[in-house]
Amino acid sequence: MERKIDEIIGEEGGPLLLYVAGIHGNEYPGTKALEQVFSELRHSAFAFKGKAIALRGNLEALKQGKRFIDLDLNRIWKRNMEDPDFQKSHEMNEMLRLKGEIEASLGSNRDAAFLLDLHTTSAPTIPFIVTRQNQKYSEFIESFKVPYVTGLDGLLEGTMLDWFSDKGCGLAFEAGQHESATSVLKHRAFILLSMIHSGFITNATDVFIQSVEELLDEELKPVHSHFILDERYEIQAEEQFKMEPGFTNFQKVYKGEILARNKFGLIQAAKDANIFMPLYQEEGDDGFFIIKPKN
Repeated sequence: MERKIDEIIGEEGGPLLLYVAGIHGNEYPGTKALEQVFSELRHSAFAFKGKAIALRGNLEALKQGKRFIDLDLNRIWKRNMEDPDFQKSHEMNEMLRLKGEIEASLGSNRDAAFLLDLHTTSAPTIPFIVTRQNQKYSEFIESFKVPYVTGLDGLLEGTMLDWFSDKGCGLAFEAGQHESATSVLKHRAFILLSMIHSGFITNATDVFIQSVEELLDEELKPVHSHFILDERYEIQAEEQFKMEPGFTNFQKVYKGEILARNKFGLIQAAKDANIFMPLYQEEGDDGFFIIKPKN
């Protein structure tokens, strides 16, 4: 399995789109969608301006279908390189190789670079975006017409998105649940729209754009479009965390409502808010997040 899935080079003067999928090895829909879209675009009548590159994240974890081998590859991008445990991990080498590939691709295109990190979730979800608040790219982010969440800074350190956002426009797109075939379709729609809205595809018709937007659209979108991360529940070693069943992203929760349990008892909502990314898989230490609508 190779790191680079594909690359399309158009006329000079356009954006650089860097897609990464499979930074978690159990999230295959993003890699599958990139393989399909890039292959189809090569035989299409679309015109391109700039460059689009598709990369795989954690190669060994993808081969094994596991979230990670030793460490979560999406939590170590600002980790101390002198840490002995880090040095012994499989993911340190994966990170260094992936980082080297991204840096080499960036070259002098940093001002026009977009890093688009493709994910799926363990819980059922509508499509959404996670990004750092950046007025320069707000029009691009809002053009997808899906909910987006900001406020990652300070709550979730060491992600690839956190690292890249210091360099350009970084966003993570969550398409749906891991095993859902619909997640591949949502990723395909997002990839195509990102190419259109960034200016990489220059001759898409209004009819085509509308058809792709319909693929990404969801009837269950929340009333608000912009949410801010407010709290993170970090799972501690040996606490035996178990999420209560049935929660979905953006679902309203109420103060005192039981969200999860551990060996010490109940874990309840501290306030009226919305729940985000509830954990319904064995791996990972993000139990859930609490988000609130902006304004």
